[in-house]
Amino acid sequence: MKNRMFGYQKRYWVVLFSLIIITQIFSAKAVFAAQQPIEMFEIDNYTKIVNPGENATFNWTMRDVDIYNFTYTVYINTTASNQKWIASANPPIAVLTPNGIITATITTLSPADYDSYANITVVFTVLQNNSAIMIETKHAEAQTSESPPQPEEKKIFDRFKNPLPAPLNNEFGVFLVDILAWLGISALVICIVDPLARRLTKKSKNRVDNIVLSIIRIPVLILIFLYGFIASLSALDQYIPEVALNYIYQIYRVGATLVVFYVAYRIFKDVLLYYGKIIAKKTASQIDDFLIPVVEKIGTVAIGLLALGYILGYIGLDLTMFIAGGVVVSMVLAFAAQETLSNFFSGIFLLTDRPFKEMDTIVLADGDWCEVRKIGLRSTKLFRFSDASIVSIPNNKLANEKIANFSGPEDKGRVMMTFGVAYGSDLEKVKKIIREVINGCEYIIRNNPDMKPIIRFEEMAEYSINFFVMVWLTDRKYRFDVKDYLNTNIYHRFNEEGIEIPYPQQVVHLREEKGGKCK
Repeated sequence: MKNRMFGYQKRYWVVLFSLIIITQIFSAKAVFAAQQPIEMFEIDNYTKIVNPGENATFNWTMRDVDIYNFTYTVYINTTASNQKWIASANPPIAVLTPNGIITATITTLSPADYDSYANITVVFTVLQNNSAIMIETKHAEAQTSESPPQPEEKKIFDRFKNPLPAPLNNEFGVFLVDILAWLGISALVICIVDPLARRLTKKSKNRVDNIVLSIIRIPVLILIFLYGFIASLSALDQYIPEVALNYIYQIYRVGATLVVFYVAYRIFKDVLLYYGKIIAKKTASQIDDFLIPVVEKIGTVAIGLLALGYILGYIGLDLTMFIAGGVVVSMVLAFAAQETLSNFFSGIFLLTDRPFKEMDTIVLADGDWCEVRKIGLRSTKLFRFSDASIVSIPNNKLANEKIANFSGPEDKGRVMMTFGVAYGSDLEKVKKIIREVINGCEYIIRNNPDMKPIIRFEEMAEYSINFFVMVWLTDRKYRFDVKDYLNTNIYHRFNEEGIEIPYPQQVVHLREEKGGKCK
């Protein structure tokens, strides 16, 4: 009996001791769990569905809640249950500073097929001084779509349902109907719109609308066909590779650009320049006659460069290098052709300021009498009277020289001369002779009160009495004839009337002194 009691007591103490140990173990675990230095927060949806080839991302946040200022290193390892999926952490290693927070992003790349599933396992290992103090495992689920999206049903003109029966009740039927509809629109333009527009323009007295209509008729049909073909082709986009579609769209844009700029060039040339030349012929100014050819060349080049720029942009070429190269080339050309540019702008100055015009008679700085024959872009052609030759002078030289114009003033020309007679001559008789000679010349104006011939006793010179004569002419082209007439006839009349015409002479008086010596 005593042994049995001792056995019961022994069992009691063993059980009691075991309970105490188990209680201590669970208490220690509870204390350790309560004292975890890192908290994990789930801040995302961890079941996601994506399209094939797209990414799925999952985020977790970790926070340092330790009362001690320790720095922790967190290693993040990811695995996917399906080898077709690729999972990675960003960042794979993070440093958690005291009282800090980090967000871990797990990115998965789905395979290219549909209805694929993967279980993503993420293991967070927290180290302190190279010792693991916490290991946390998280799970997420990623799945691709079950089946590819069904293509949108194609409609005629993107509005109307395809009415055709099988086998054309599909995209090919929509393409066929669209093409036929655009051909019908083109036929409508040719058969109805064009004749109606021509009938309306015939009633107009202005030829501009007829010219414009003849210019745009064919280009409009080409644009309608190109646009209709591209719009209809969109019905078959799922059967045509994207690269091929891009090439087709580029060809369409280039073709449409060429057509538009062709119309712009024709309107510029056949309308603007045509009527500009007509107006220029009716104006008295010659600047428009000069500038219209310049505008024609500049406009043609500008339209061509704009078209080229649009085309290069459509085919994907970078225009930066072309622009930079054009600037450099322009600077080089401007430096090399500065003399030509100077003559060009001087020619514009001569036409705008108009110091002279074509067929004017001018006197150059060197005394040459010339007639202006042609004012060009670079030089001006002159007819030189002295040797009856055509000379070309750069425009910048003429613009910077002193030039006398004898054609600009209303005064038709005048002749000024001086005649000398000997001392002792009858002054009134001299004036009478000169007046009679003047009255005998048909090229001299005599009846205009403001242009009466002037005969004036000018001065008593060293060896003659000088008379100043000025007469106005009916036309300046007779000035040389009038000079010859006056010199010839006045000389003859002075001889006939016994009026001496003196010439330079000296009179020497000798005085004889007493003793027969001359001093």
